[in-house]
Amino acid sequence: MAGWPGPLQRAIRWRATTWRCRCWQPSPTRRRSARQRGSCVPLPKRASPPPRRASARSTGAARSWWRKTPTPAAGALSTCGSAPPIWATPMPSSIWARWPGPRARSNRRGTTTSRRPNAAMPGPSRPWARSSERAGVKRSLSIDTYRGVGVSLVLWTHAGLPGVPGSFIAIDGFFVISGYLVTLSFLRQLDRLEGNDPRAGRWSRYARAARHFAEARVRRILLPLLATLLLTLLAGWLVLLPADLNDLADAALMSVLLSGNLHAAGGGDYFDAASNARPLLHSWSLALEEQFYLMSLALMAVFALLRRPWAFWVVTMGGLLASLTWAQAMSSDPATHSQAYYLFSTRVWEFLLGVALATLVTCGHLEGRLGRWLSGGLAYALGWAVMAASILLLTPAAPSPGLISVPAMLGVCLILLGQPRSRLLSQGMHLRPFVAAGRNVYGIYLVHLPVIVYLGYAAPPLGPWSGVAAFVLSYAVALALGALIELPFDRWRRPRFRWILLADGVLVAVILGLCAMIWQGGGVPERMPEAAQRAYLAKFLLNPERARCMEGELTTTGYSCTYGPPSDRKMVLIGDSHSDMLASPLAKAFATQGRQLVHYWSAECAPVGSAVAELGAFSARCAGLATEAHAQLARMPGVEGVIYAVLWPWYLGYGPQELPRHLVESRGAPVGSVDPATYRAGLMAQFRRTVEGLTAQGLHVYIVSPVPIHGLPLPEEAALNLWYRPEGWRANLQDLTRADYDAQGEMFRQMVGAFAGRADVTVLDSAGVLCPGERCEVWGEGSPLYYDDNHLNELGASALVQSWFK
Repeated sequence: MAGWPGPLQRAIRWRATTWRCRCWQPSPTRRRSARQRGSCVPLPKRASPPPRRASARSTGAARSWWRKTPTPAAGALSTCGSAPPIWATPMPSSIWARWPGPRARSNRRGTTTSRRPNAAMPGPSRPWARSSERAGVKRSLSIDTYRGVGVSLVLWTHAGLPGVPGSFIAIDGFFVISGYLVTLSFLRQLDRLEGNDPRAGRWSRYARAARHFAEARVRRILLPLLATLLLTLLAGWLVLLPADLNDLADAALMSVLLSGNLHAAGGGDYFDAASNARPLLHSWSLALEEQFYLMSLALMAVFALLRRPWAFWVVTMGGLLASLTWAQAMSSDPATHSQAYYLFSTRVWEFLLGVALATLVTCGHLEGRLGRWLSGGLAYALGWAVMAASILLLTPAAPSPGLISVPAMLGVCLILLGQPRSRLLSQGMHLRPFVAAGRNVYGIYLVHLPVIVYLGYAAPPLGPWSGVAAFVLSYAVALALGALIELPFDRWRRPRFRWILLADGVLVAVILGLCAMIWQGGGVPERMPEAAQRAYLAKFLLNPERARCMEGELTTTGYSCTYGPPSDRKMVLIGDSHSDMLASPLAKAFATQGRQLVHYWSAECAPVGSAVAELGAFSARCAGLATEAHAQLARMPGVEGVIYAVLWPWYLGYGPQELPRHLVESRGAPVGSVDPATYRAGLMAQFRRTVEGLTAQGLHVYIVSPVPIHGLPLPEEAALNLWYRPEGWRANLQDLTRADYDAQGEMFRQMVGAFAGRADVTVLDSAGVLCPGERCEVWGEGSPLYYDDNHLNELGASALVQSWFK
């Protein structure tokens, strides 16, 4: 070779030859200088190994602690006789701009850029070149495949389809992948800046990398998110009921403030059916991602500025272990289990796990035999197997995101590191539909839940195929709209950043203005016709004294209060929320007789005796209320009768073979492991003992029979039927027959059968008013009698009480 290599595309081959340059200094121009043409001499074909590079301490080089080898100091490459062989010298990224060849192009601003995603050449100063760039395609396919599978499982679950109870664990894996990719991206940016300007200070390089990182996140995330929020608000204006539209406006505001997870945490359990009917429920994970990105700026500051490995690992691993410990504590407590699912403090360990993995890869600690095993096909298959087992075995009741999520997250780490060499794994696992979905994952995830929720509002009569239709339609619409969000991403890099910020500002202003209109109008019920408004208002006909009674006037636990003026004649009402719905009409009926009503109650509680704590199936608040209420009842003067009103099928079950819903669905219970048969028998026996004790004191005991339990929220469904649903799509509100109602109360009748024929025990029947014929009634005076699917509103409760105490 007679001269300096010309086109830069031959640089890699040049590094592999046995030529060595005595004085290498790239020229900023394309033409080679005379000094360059005469500065290279051929070596023998069997060249001796190159001399060992001097240490960073001896040459004064600036060593980066995350690199395996030091970066040459400024001017070291131009010192004749001391430069290492060119094939062992890192090629600075600026050389791509100095030698524009076939791989380079000019952008709209006139500067030269590279077509390659990483302009810097692989070399010793970039230790992740072998582990990351050489296998970048396979790794990208693995990540895209996981994302595609994960988002498909999320859509499947949100559509209401069975078979994958642990699909929620896929979202946890997204956080690990985010930490991994964010860290790699930041470190590559730092290295690129250091290669372009070795004399720049640490703070200058970090500030430029942080600015580039923040700008990329704004371009990538904010504009699609704000556009989705605006479209969801506009669609909600057309189809949502007032309370739901108000909640949607609140969720949109919190999403703009990057706090959607806090709004979701205040709305109850993620797995409740009511929560899944919220169009922006999924914004909790997007908010966490954005909070993680902000945290990563501080974490990378520790990485880039302190230059102390131990400081970075103390912060990363300390935060990981603290977050995991806190997550385990919160998710194991029934009182905080639902909040633990959404919080930053319980989720950040998953992101930090990805950060730690990326740092290990960057520092070259996962090379050698261990690295070959972790990146091999066996480890890759093991990672997918662990994830599949977690998805199939975990349930929503699992204490996630605690220790039970750790195996699945380690499986995600193996998937990230995996570079399967066998055709079966590389082609069998990277299926094209999942890879395509993974590349559009952000847009699909943004759009899918509003589509499912709004389809549920329309309620097309598809029968058992409704879940499949929701999945297919949401996937199709989300894929189409998501493509509009994901595919133009390359074009969004071209406009100036100020125009992107201006577009974001305009969208934020429109969203806030629309939210203000919704809040000002109280959900804007005027959007609905008058008949639909009247039906919807039945939802708010509640006990007017509920707020006062929930302050607990008489007890330290639970709720308690008195109704009416003080009197020597008293009636005591004990129960759950079904006693609350009857309290106001009963107080009015007893007031005409000169009696005062004393009320003790608690939600999801059957306080049927002073020893319900022995059953082990009720919360501490319920057990405390039951003990205090019966203790006060024994000392209270002037009591003439006691009324027990609870939703008996909820605690006893609908039949001998059916598990009581209280043991399955109630928040805060069961407390410990409870045998259903023993629990049911114990509850019945304790109530019978309580009734026997009260009647022995001369008190009359009234037992309220259960009201019919419908499967639909009646006021909302009635309003939607009267608003925009077509004739064939309207919900059948009177589908509950008298036979169905009798089946619901089978265990209740078995329990009260022991009191048949007794004059001091009266069963207050609800069927005469609510199920007088073959079908149970839900309408009265042009309005629903219920405020949900099983609680009577004031209209229905008044009609029931009047039939008992005329």
